[in-house]
Amino acid sequence: REVLGEDLVKRLCATSHERRKNAAVEIQERVRHGGNLDRDDVLRILSCFQRHFLDSHHSSQHSSNQKKGGLIGIASVAMGLGDDIDQFLPQLVERVLALFNDEEARVRYYACETFHNIAKVAKGKVLRYFDKIFAGLCKLYADVDTEVRAGVAVLDRLMKDIVEKSPQLVNAESIVEALKERAKFRNPYVRQLVLAWITLLLGLRESVDIVQYLPKYLDGLFNMLCDQSRDIRHNADTTLEKLLQQLVEPADTLTDNRLQIMLDSAEIVVKCCKHSDCAVRYEALVWLYAFTNLQTSVACEMTQPLNRRWIKLLPLLLEGTLSCFDDNEERIARMAVENNNSLLAMATHLSTDLPVDALIEQLKQTMRPTTRSRGCPVVRTDCLQWMCLLLGSSTDDMLRMKMMDSFGNAIFETLKGNDDEVVGAALDVLALIMEGRRETDEEFRDEEGRDFFDVVAHRLLDLFRQQTLEEKGWLVIRHLCGHLDVRRLYITVARAIQEAAAKNEPGELEFTQQLVQTFSWILFTAVETKQLRDELLQPAPISGLVGRAAIADDTQERPLFFELLLPWFHNPVSALALCLWAQQYELATELT
Repeated sequence: REVLGEDLVKRLCATSHERRKNAAVEIQERVRHGGNLDRDDVLRILSCFQRHFLDSHHSSQHSSNQKKGGLIGIASVAMGLGDDIDQFLPQLVERVLALFNDEEARVRYYACETFHNIAKVAKGKVLRYFDKIFAGLCKLYADVDTEVRAGVAVLDRLMKDIVEKSPQLVNAESIVEALKERAKFRNPYVRQLVLAWITLLLGLRESVDIVQYLPKYLDGLFNMLCDQSRDIRHNADTTLEKLLQQLVEPADTLTDNRLQIMLDSAEIVVKCCKHSDCAVRYEALVWLYAFTNLQTSVACEMTQPLNRRWIKLLPLLLEGTLSCFDDNEERIARMAVENNNSLLAMATHLSTDLPVDALIEQLKQTMRPTTRSRGCPVVRTDCLQWMCLLLGSSTDDMLRMKMMDSFGNAIFETLKGNDDEVVGAALDVLALIMEGRRETDEEFRDEEGRDFFDVVAHRLLDLFRQQTLEEKGWLVIRHLCGHLDVRRLYITVARAIQEAAAKNEPGELEFTQQLVQTFSWILFTAVETKQLRDELLQPAPISGLVGRAAIADDTQERPLFFELLLPWFHNPVSALALCLWAQQYELATELT
């Protein structure tokens, strides 16, 4: 009051808008042309407005008019300061933004108008306070009063103009922090505001790089894809498309920083692959597909630390992809298949460095009967395809008995299914295991000293005991005969039959008879066993059969006929057929 005078202060508090306006013009002129006003005088004027007009504990029943008068006075001071406004911005910004939260709609509107005048004078200098300003914009964009929302829209346009004209003054990290918090809001007006600002900043990529902070606000953008408003969903989809384009294109100019951003964003994208909304799941798969394709194309140019991080991330990427394989939306399921092919190419390229344990654990979880995908043949087939890849590229890590114990159960459970394609894929995996190592190292043998071939063969026989033999015995045996050393398979089974028969367990005789019959049918009818039929036609003197003990002797190779004969006795018809085919007519006569 000492600086402005009692009369001027009273006019600012008047109920008449005209009187307040005249007082504001006078204040502006005094500040602009008052050569005897120093910095302390301006601060005293602002303090006066704060103390007598804006502070709630000084307000009377006419507080609304007082606050409006104080805001008008602050706007006048700001316009009067002109280029000298910079040193007073902290006081101006703090006082006005505080009234964005006032309970009176007209006060909020005046506060918005006042800040518009401050920003118009300060220009790019006001961007130092963007985080606080944006918080205020979001507050008023969600205002219940239409005039306030209209007023803040004008202020928002001015702030965008300032950013476009002075992008070099923008603190990208500060802006992103402000956007990150508000991207989580569900208010449609706030979401539209956030999307508009991100779109604006993406257009200023040469000066303001917000892509480098992508992991901070990506989750919020994905969540907007399931907004109730069609406009918001569309704008969010467009924004995500622009972000992805700036992140991955052009591939030949990608920096390690960009690849690092992808790595940091991948976990968020995978989480979105499991979202309840189909639009979110589809967009997440699009992002994953872009990530994996890009990694494969530039892997040879990446640094070792980045390559190792991508390798470590592979199980997570696979998890996101597999979760969408059996999606009800055809486009999502199709995209998941494409992404899986890309992941397979990525894994093939990385080959020897694959995180085998983590990948197997992920595949096991996906194949468990308790998972949502348990009934989807495509998912199970894909998991088995991954196991085939791992067996081919990481043989040393896969072909250990401990690892076999880890994923073997999942494969054998798959054989119980009804889908022939899935069963065939499982058998391909088992064939690769059985064709694997045969070293004498303990790591490649079980407690009984059996190698992988023997272990898998015995487990298959155990599976046949669970009524699987009648259902798909032919399929399983013929498939394995087409991929394995068929002679060794028949000899292994024959010896296993003899071992089981020696135990004389209840029900074993009936199973053995059926098992011999099935193997005998395949032996004499299947294309896959032609070489065995040819071998049986070779002369094998009956004197070579030296007793049952010889069957278990693995130190020398014996004629196939002698290996099969004793086990085949458990099914007389099959034994007779064997003798007749091998032209052992005298023995056949004895059997009859």
